[in-house]
Amino acid sequence: MGLGLKYQYSFRHFTGGNEDKDRDLDNSEVKNTLYLFTLDYSYGWTDQTQITLTIPYQIAERSQGAGSAFPGQRRVSHANGIGDVTIGAFHWLADVHEHLDENIGVGLGLKIPTGNPSTQDSRQTSPPVNGIRTYASTNDQSIQPGDGGWGYVLSLYGFKQYDIFTPYFYGSYLFNPQEKNGAATGRNKPGEEIMSIADSYLARIGSMVAVPQIEGLSLGLGLRIEGVPVRDIIGDDGGFRRPGYAISVEPQAVYVVGKDVFSLAVPWAWIRNRQRNVADQYAGGQGDAAFADYLILLGWSRRF
Repeated sequence: MGLGLKYQYSFRHFTGGNEDKDRDLDNSEVKNTLYLFTLDYSYGWTDQTQITLTIPYQIAERSQGAGSAFPGQRRVSHANGIGDVTIGAFHWLADVHEHLDENIGVGLGLKIPTGNPSTQDSRQTSPPVNGIRTYASTNDQSIQPGDGGWGYVLSLYGFKQYDIFTPYFYGSYLFNPQEKNGAATGRNKPGEEIMSIADSYLARIGSMVAVPQIEGLSLGLGLRIEGVPVRDIIGDDGGFRRPGYAISVEPQAVYVVGKDVFSLAVPWAWIRNRQRNVADQYAGGQGDAAFADYLILLGWSRRF
């Protein structure tokens, strides 16, 4: 069984690879605060293969400028709830009893659309407009708990131990064949009226180093890239999405004591890029996106 926590505070706006530093001067920047909790249950089907169920739950807040008509004011919305549940299998290719110091594994998972892709919240407008201070509005795509589509996850992991050093690599890709989820964005640009169900990806490479003075403790450093592609590998690419990626330097620590494993990783963003989506390419222009400076990833697992 495992528990995980991801903390992310996104506030730096990028158009392409350029930061829009003037957004904070006119109070128009978007500030997204996300807490994502995960509960994992894994079962060893065999020594080579395990089945895992992952249940996410998010607490998210989005704050944005209220517009030129309300200088200095901000609108705040919230989107809390269960996310998209994933069930998958992971299999080590080499015999785990004969290859304790090296192995490669592959995983295949199914993402179930259990998360709501069209949550709403009551936003406040100050001062009131026509005597009305609050109104219901669909939350922005960036804080929706789910994406509304069935998906398939393909992953690959490998490691090899050299004395106290253990280089590793990991990659995963989420295929979302469906094009749109039907949730209205409130945008007027042609092609951006409905939310897209986009693919996503994550890749990591680096090395862990065992600390001889402290039994069970390993420290690591690596590179990490994660993002949303402009176009999906399977299916159409219509609807609104914010494609782009962040490349981060990822220090981490893992501590093993008995049957418990504790982990901490803090990826620091190095390169951030908000790419042009399909609507941008057809209608012109380019949207921006808010990125975080860093993430905090905490984990605990116990084997029974």
